[in-house]
Amino acid sequence: MVPRHAQKRKDALHVLSCLLRTAHYVGVCQHRRLCVFTLISLVAFFAPQRLQAQLPLVRLSTLFPPGGNAGTTIEVAITGDDLDDANQLRFSHTNINAIQKLSEKTAEPELNKFLVAIGAQTPPGNYEARVIGRFGVSNPRAFVVGDLPEIISSNTNHVPESATEITLNTVVNGRADVNAVDYFRFSAKKGQRVLIECLAREMDSRMDDALILYDATGRELERRRRGGSLDFIAPADGRFVLGVSDFTYRGGEEYSYRLTLRAGPHLDFIFPPSGLPHTKNKYILYGRNLPGGVTAQGLTLDGKPLEQLTVEIELAGDPATPSSAPTGLALRPAAAVVDGTEYRLRTPQGVSNPVLLSFATAPIVTEQEPNDQPDQAQKVPLPCEFVGQFYPAGDRDWLAFDAKQGEVYWVEIFSHRLGLPTAPFALVQHATKNDKGEEKWDDVHELYAADVNLGGPEFNTSTRDPSWRFEVKENGVYRIRVSDLFNRYESNPRFIYRLSLRKETADFRLVALPQAPPPVNKDAKEVLLWTPLLRRGETIPLKVLAFRRDNFQGEIQLAVEGLPPGVTCAPAKIETNNNSGLLFLTAADSAESWSGPVTVIGKAIIADRELERSARAGSVSWTVPDYNNEAVRPRFTRDLFLAVSGVESAPITIKPAEKKIWEAAPGGKLQIPLQLDRRGEFSETLKLKASRVPALDGLKELEIESKTNAATLEIDLGQLKLGPGTHTFALQAQTKGKYRNNPDAAAQAEQASKQAEKIAADAAAEAGKTAAALAAATKAAEEAAAQSNVAAEKFAEAKTAAEKAAAQQAADDGDLISALDAAEKESEAAKEQEKAALESKAAAQKTAEEASAKTKEAEAKKTAAAARAKAAEERAKPRDVTITVYSMPITIHLNAEEKK
Repeated sequence: MVPRHAQKRKDALHVLSCLLRTAHYVGVCQHRRLCVFTLISLVAFFAPQRLQAQLPLVRLSTLFPPGGNAGTTIEVAITGDDLDDANQLRFSHTNINAIQKLSEKTAEPELNKFLVAIGAQTPPGNYEARVIGRFGVSNPRAFVVGDLPEIISSNTNHVPESATEITLNTVVNGRADVNAVDYFRFSAKKGQRVLIECLAREMDSRMDDALILYDATGRELERRRRGGSLDFIAPADGRFVLGVSDFTYRGGEEYSYRLTLRAGPHLDFIFPPSGLPHTKNKYILYGRNLPGGVTAQGLTLDGKPLEQLTVEIELAGDPATPSSAPTGLALRPAAAVVDGTEYRLRTPQGVSNPVLLSFATAPIVTEQEPNDQPDQAQKVPLPCEFVGQFYPAGDRDWLAFDAKQGEVYWVEIFSHRLGLPTAPFALVQHATKNDKGEEKWDDVHELYAADVNLGGPEFNTSTRDPSWRFEVKENGVYRIRVSDLFNRYESNPRFIYRLSLRKETADFRLVALPQAPPPVNKDAKEVLLWTPLLRRGETIPLKVLAFRRDNFQGEIQLAVEGLPPGVTCAPAKIETNNNSGLLFLTAADSAESWSGPVTVIGKAIIADRELERSARAGSVSWTVPDYNNEAVRPRFTRDLFLAVSGVESAPITIKPAEKKIWEAAPGGKLQIPLQLDRRGEFSETLKLKASRVPALDGLKELEIESKTNAATLEIDLGQLKLGPGTHTFALQAQTKGKYRNNPDAAAQAEQASKQAEKIAADAAAEAGKTAAALAAATKAAEEAAAQSNVAAEKFAEAKTAAEKAAAQQAADDGDLISALDAAEKESEAAKEQEKAALESKAAAQKTAEEASAKTKEAEAKKTAAAARAKAAEERAKPRDVTITVYSMPITIHLNAEEKK
């Protein structure tokens, strides 16, 4: 496998080569400036950057093929980091199961290869796969289940002349190669509508797919850059060639794609885009190849007509539950507040792609044209959810409503968070009268994107969707103008929006994220792909983001459900007016190995009632060395997985000497004794800093010398702005040391290698014996055959003599008769001996062949065992690592100051 920094340098050169190939399209001087600037930028972007060395943690980079057809069993190969003992591949659907593939030569599991059985009843969709090994449960990778036949792309189709022949309604699993295009050839009838879709980023690939369609003469017919589907209507019967590549001609294992050519249904959007939970309503599907559909009058996409089909859909479920999160769609982190479901149209011609059908916040009112001018404002009741389209280009929609003084509403637009490239804007106006009694409209508020990012660079939650708390100051008529700041030139009917005009109802949503350790260099811009792994005696944090809704700013109590025995979660909360917090999980020294999903729960008191919400899970897709140079790709995951290692202990364990709540009076001092356990070669001085409670940021660092296993944490509450109540925090430090990866396994592998070597030697010796026995049996058979031939000749001679004597009327010659009988018996005895010798030879040959096969098998196992031993020995060599250590959580209770 090519090192990633080396691959990135190759990518840089190929990107530059692509630019150089376009020199004839621009002026030479201008192009030189472009190339110099680009070269400098690319060198900075792709220069190898060292990430901090951490303890091993399993990471899944790729699985290929990245999907399969329901009802089939396929071989899947995985790549990643720290895949030691990666013997399980777990899927998010129970109908998808995997076992390790066994080698035909050794009958032992093949490294990083699985046989995946996809149940026939598995619904088409995007699921997740995780690999489980010695170092935990990996990050997820998308695995797509389809309902069409599938093939693997050839690696010899990089010129049109060698294009791979495919038929319509086929899925191709492929990988982009560096500086290359994959070509495919198919046939279509005149007027046939073919939808060509290439999934890449949607399934965690690094590829930015580009599609170009040619006719049989090489003339370009259609082109689609950087994602999306290509809608092709054949102009005549014929054969067509499709080119697939990365947009900048990058490639490798991490650039996989799923190409689908189908004449089945494809959905572009649904309208209205939302509905109230527990209701059944009619919706209009817009798309292509919709069985029973009709042409959508006046609606086109990329110049192609759309079809529409009315369906009835029943929305069920609680909008606030994780099951109502559309995780199969590649939505932005800000969509954590978007509750809904994925809808697919099921037809005899196949199942469509999914579209988002979200849950409305109030009764639906659909846009009615004309409403493009202020005096055409559509009158709506409050509360409501007004749904419309930013269509055609430059569209402005007006609506009006009555409101009373003292009422409070939230005005919020959902469009960018629905996965659309829009930038909604709203203007609120109020009708008043001037001194002459003439009506005039005063601007009340302009709604722009708040651009609030709760998750930092690793999980950017900013959105271009605006929201505003509308406190009605006067009775009267109000109106709102809605428009898209980006939509001035492109007419796209997909650009839909939801304008929520709802009563203020305090609420919140949560997202739980694995918390990667901070960089060693504080100025570093790295973002690490991370998963929660607890070693024995270790404490790790989970980050929880709170998306507060409708002016809710209260405290949120946090807990974790589904933890295994031996793992505990300390009391935690997201403080009032804060949008994030940390949870600390701790594994006991005796914790057993375990892996599985856990659920973060948040509870808050709102209007004298307890509101409970389950957190959605999130992650980043890839490690990014510098987020200023490379975009971070965050994503939602179906579950939050936790792994516990029962075979490794944390290098350092820090815990309070007593497990209790430490109480103190305002302005008092606390002294908390600490105990340390160091394991392995981690003996540097530790500098501990309080983590999680902002009021403790001013706490002085606690230094613990290398040979010390005890210390005392002193907290002067008079110097800290810590309010009354219960507070839980952990002490955090970074330190260096040497880590050896499973030295016991290396010793066992060495012993197994020696055993395999002995077995191979014994097998070779036994094969030698059987070969000698075969040689002896062969020689005996040859001698018996020779003796049989001699005896047969004697019998023939005696028989000839007897026949001659009979002819001479000497039949009573007793000597001839005796000689004939003796020769006959001797010949029969020789034949029996020859037969026995041949049987002995055959048995010896069979034994020799079996021994030879055993020898070859033993040699193969010996070679494999030697390779494993060498690899285990290499892994077990001490290597420098930097680790982040968290103490077991410390809980203090600060009593309220007594009133005088």
